[in-house]
Amino acid sequence: MSLAEISSANDAHVVAVAHNGKLESEVCANEISDSEASQHVDSDHGRLPYPELLQALTLEEKVALLSGSDFVRSTGIPRLDIPPLKIVDSINGVKGSDLHHGTPTAVFPSSTLYGSTWNNALMEELGACLAQQAKLKSAQVILGPTINIHRDPRGGRNFECFSEDPLLSGQLAAAIVRGIQSQGLAACPKHFACNESEFKRRSYDVAEDYNGRTVREIYLAAFQELLRGCEPAALMISYNKLNGVHTTESPFLKDMLRDEWKYNGCLVSDWFATKSTAASMNAGLDLEMPGPTVFRGQRLIDAVRDGLVEEKAVDESAARVLALVEAARSSVSGAPERSEIRPETNALALRIASEGIVLLKSDHYVLPLDMRRAPKIAVVGVPATEPVISGGGSASAPPQYIQRPLDCLREAHPVPSLIQYVRGVNTNRIVPTVPLAQTMSQTGEPGFDIAYYNSGCDEPAYTERQAVPVVAMVRDLKPGLEETGFRYEISTTITPASTGVHTLAARVTGAFLLFVDNELVGSLSEQAEVSMEDFLFEPARLEHRISVPMVAGKSYHVRLVTNARIPKENDYEPTPHGAVLCYEEYVNERASIAEAVQAASSADVSIIFAGRNHEYESEGFDLVSNSLPDAQVKLIKAVAAVSHRTVLVLNCGNPINVSPFVDDVDAVLNAHFPGQEGGQAVTDILTGKTNPSGRLATTWPKQFDQEHVPSFDHFPARLTDDGYKIQYAEGVQVGYRHPGVERTAQWQFGFGLSYTTFEYSELVISEVAHASITVSIGVKNTGIYPGHEVVQAFVVPPKANVWRPARELKGYAKVWLLPGEARRVSIELQKKDAFSYWDEAIKQWKVEAGTYRLVAGPLSEAWTVEKEVTWSGR
Repeated sequence: MSLAEISSANDAHVVAVAHNGKLESEVCANEISDSEASQHVDSDHGRLPYPELLQALTLEEKVALLSGSDFVRSTGIPRLDIPPLKIVDSINGVKGSDLHHGTPTAVFPSSTLYGSTWNNALMEELGACLAQQAKLKSAQVILGPTINIHRDPRGGRNFECFSEDPLLSGQLAAAIVRGIQSQGLAACPKHFACNESEFKRRSYDVAEDYNGRTVREIYLAAFQELLRGCEPAALMISYNKLNGVHTTESPFLKDMLRDEWKYNGCLVSDWFATKSTAASMNAGLDLEMPGPTVFRGQRLIDAVRDGLVEEKAVDESAARVLALVEAARSSVSGAPERSEIRPETNALALRIASEGIVLLKSDHYVLPLDMRRAPKIAVVGVPATEPVISGGGSASAPPQYIQRPLDCLREAHPVPSLIQYVRGVNTNRIVPTVPLAQTMSQTGEPGFDIAYYNSGCDEPAYTERQAVPVVAMVRDLKPGLEETGFRYEISTTITPASTGVHTLAARVTGAFLLFVDNELVGSLSEQAEVSMEDFLFEPARLEHRISVPMVAGKSYHVRLVTNARIPKENDYEPTPHGAVLCYEEYVNERASIAEAVQAASSADVSIIFAGRNHEYESEGFDLVSNSLPDAQVKLIKAVAAVSHRTVLVLNCGNPINVSPFVDDVDAVLNAHFPGQEGGQAVTDILTGKTNPSGRLATTWPKQFDQEHVPSFDHFPARLTDDGYKIQYAEGVQVGYRHPGVERTAQWQFGFGLSYTTFEYSELVISEVAHASITVSIGVKNTGIYPGHEVVQAFVVPPKANVWRPARELKGYAKVWLLPGEARRVSIELQKKDAFSYWDEAIKQWKVEAGTYRLVAGPLSEAWTVEKEVTWSGR
């Protein structure tokens, strides 16, 4: 998390929608308020060489370097021409610094889709493009990739991570980092470590030893694989505790990261994750974010003078911050943020989405659709016209435009009028904001009037008119407001489009009054404690709904009055103040489903768009259920019951419980959260322009219970006498490593269908050098479509002294083949990595002697290890 995400917590994003391939957008610019950045542009002349800077700094200046200056910037030292660095999210869309009205950006797919590409080269290309996007935002450090593991399918932030497998996660992340840093920017992968759940993430204790086998083989292994493939300029340290100690002050930062793995990059706290002065410094945490500082500054100076922290520790951390500055100095800019729609960027976003979408089921030759025959198509579902492009939180960014699936399908159809669209049932978890088109402000134009009053005053201290009914303030209050007490009012006139009992809702951080035509219809006398997490990421916790009878065409004046919360005394975070006015007209679910059934019954094929959006999957909270809402399940089953052929397109980051309807439909496409080009990518796959090549990076279970999901009864954190704790009771049996996975999985890790077929032949293992072997296998495209095949190399261990998974991924390669084309694919494996497990007794990796089998596709070959080996390090 960083507080740059506040823009994603409100509904203030204005995007262009792509209609028939034509983009309507405006270039937006946000001026950088920190004038200090511009002082360092083009100022290399006379600058001290990096090694000499440390000696030239005073203690106060060195300490200043070790904390942020604001929400998104480190601290610069103008005297020595050390610039502040602008630090932004994310690898799914690079955001700017404005907390409420973010500059639009190219929005790429979610990381679960990245994981499903199995394409390192493509990820490196993505990294280079992200760096260029960051330069448009005058940013120097990109927070990401997120490489925590999909331990449980309810993890709220799983969509932002790659996979259940540490090798796949680490290698894809390393490729992105290499791409970012090749352009003169710095990457900051996150969150180190064991941060696989959102519930109570700031305080829960993962009650495991970092030298335990489970932590080493699953959760730390992803970071270990990352560091084998790149040298990130920084790493973000997580909120949680590990074995009773906050990771930001844990000895494993030095013992493992620094000493064992020899990593010497900058260690950055997650936002507000620093919990101490001396303990975090002595553990090796270099940079406290965000600013202004809480635990550094004068507290750290005093700790040095009192002997609690050695100045040597300050010097070492300052040196690493300076190294981070040096790594990104060439990209420092004082230019305003801007958004540029670039054809090459759009093409890359489309290619990535196309390679990561997974075809999970395709029966009765329903796909690809033969558009030459001009089929009559029923398109059903809200996401067809209101696309789901990303999850919530850090990975959410304001898009430059969005390709709508319905528009793309009509463009691909020779007779667009043969496509009938039916909206179906509501898919939102929270009430949406009042539609601008149904409002009128005091000026007579669409919009919302917002007034801010100090306590006891009848005259507003500040007024504004907005296109969205949103108030969001964190540290910076509106001009004229006094922190001792104030209120704010959002008002507009709403004209309903239909008659019925409609829903008004207030999403507020304080007590509120809601008036309709000056009549009080809803109120809250005292709001419960609101955390920054709720404010940013889980608006459902702040929502209060009121049912109001309304008549179509009649105008209603609506006013929401919210009282500010009294700021709490909290060192760790500021007090959020916010209000959102929401409105939704009644929708008859039964009638909506009946309309969809009528359209489907007369169509050649029905395409249903369903799934979850950022209101269900987000940073800040975990999923309660993996099932779709009942209304969506009813819609899918009803349409499939009458449709000649049914295709289901699912948007999700986490696996969905498909058991109620998977046998009712003919095809299932896992579209993930596919970014701003997702609608085009889905259309290209449905129509056969693109051959699907995505392979699952995470297992989809048949059911969601302890039998099918080994972590189920131990997720999320449980309250104990010592606070909230997580135990990895399932051990290393995560995802496909579960011994019963063939029985319990709906679709296994690595699964994905293609429109063509592939044949494997002649698996050969050869020793390249003393430390490595090469697995070589022949692959031939035996079908009629060109396409990608993902060759996955697994190692099957011999009987060992400890339980080991039946197979583990140790390498992979993606190859493009024309019909009839054959190639040999080679995958190099390091022996020590391929055959080892973590031995807790000796706290080292161990390769036991014996005969291992290497498996690729349907083929396998034996490889014998003659002598036991132990090792440590990366």
